[in-house]
Amino acid sequence: MNTRITVPLVLSLLVSHNAMAGAYMFPELGGVNVSTAGAGAQALAEGAETAFANSAAMTKLTEPTLAFNLQGMASDIQYTDTGSDGIFSGGEATTQAGTAMPAGAMYYVAPINEQWSAGIALVSTGGSVIDYGADFSGALLLQDAKLITTQLNPSVAYKVNEQLSLGVGLVAEYGKLEQNFAGTDKFQTEATGSDLDFGYTLSAFYEFSDNHRLGFSYRSEIEHNMDGNLTIAHQGLDSSVGIIMPANASLSGYHNVTDKAALLWSLGWTQFSTIETTNIALDQRVIEIQRLWDDTATASLGGYYRLNEKWRLEGGVSYESSPQDDPTMQYPDVPTGELWKYAIGATYDINQSWRMNIYYEYLDVGTPSIEFQLANSTLRGDYSAAIHFFGVMTNYRF
Repeated sequence: MNTRITVPLVLSLLVSHNAMAGAYMFPELGGVNVSTAGAGAQALAEGAETAFANSAAMTKLTEPTLAFNLQGMASDIQYTDTGSDGIFSGGEATTQAGTAMPAGAMYYVAPINEQWSAGIALVSTGGSVIDYGADFSGALLLQDAKLITTQLNPSVAYKVNEQLSLGVGLVAEYGKLEQNFAGTDKFQTEATGSDLDFGYTLSAFYEFSDNHRLGFSYRSEIEHNMDGNLTIAHQGLDSSVGIIMPANASLSGYHNVTDKAALLWSLGWTQFSTIETTNIALDQRVIEIQRLWDDTATASLGGYYRLNEKWRLEGGVSYESSPQDDPTMQYPDVPTGELWKYAIGATYDINQSWRMNIYYEYLDVGTPSIEFQLANSTLRGDYSAAIHFFGVMTNYRF
């Protein structure tokens, strides 16, 4: 990289992409019914993970219950350059940007009396991890990035009558951002930041009968100002990056169709349209960048089949619309497109107190394209992206 590139240009590279590191939200990180691709998650009320999926449904748990979710995530992201030019030329024709990371969650639910229940969840609801390396055509924009969020979510539920329960919760979310880009050893640029902010949840749970029930959950928007540092050629600036974790809502159903089989479904909405702009504060300067994302809609369908008293097989499929289809509005940190999920799993009832669920989910992000323009240059390429989630969740009833 030519060291004559000015600091204002490097700052423009930072603000050109940073906010999208937190745009995707993965309910899989919370362990919410991964084995059915999320279908039925708000209507199940089978274990302590209900404290996160739908706090209103905690009234269905009659005993104190503790759950742990141990999980792994591996992404397979391939970038193929299709003719980048200018400052983006000269990189590898094909770049692998996938990564792997562990994750986990904890949940606890306790009945207070016949009408009230309380619970708490410690989970992550979203983030982005990607690693192109220094030979990526767009390394000036990004070499690697990591945004991790962690939520502490206490909640209470009230049983209005035999059919209806309502829930409310407080969300405290901590986010941490780390990025490396624009660089040679002499002109390396790094960005870091972190923030703690708050939101809330509202939920409802309705039982028509033991065989048919509905659940609804709404999680509010959380807006982070990631205060930290931007380091350019070993010189630091105070910075603050605005990252929005958008509001989302889900409606789910659970229906026993036979003694052994059940049908599960979910409909969801995420308010990505709130990410119209990104505000970046650098010392006394504030820069606003246009984003123009769209809300997304999700539909999931799944099923359970009980083999015997111990084992139950599970599976599902889910579709989510794309928040951005314009290649000129894509950025290297989160290649976005339509999202298909395919999941399988099984639940094993170990004894009266212990239950174990194992699962695997494949996320197909499709083949989005990018045509990002900067300084009379274009980063032009195609992506092929997939994500694998796998794990085990255990529930213990006291």
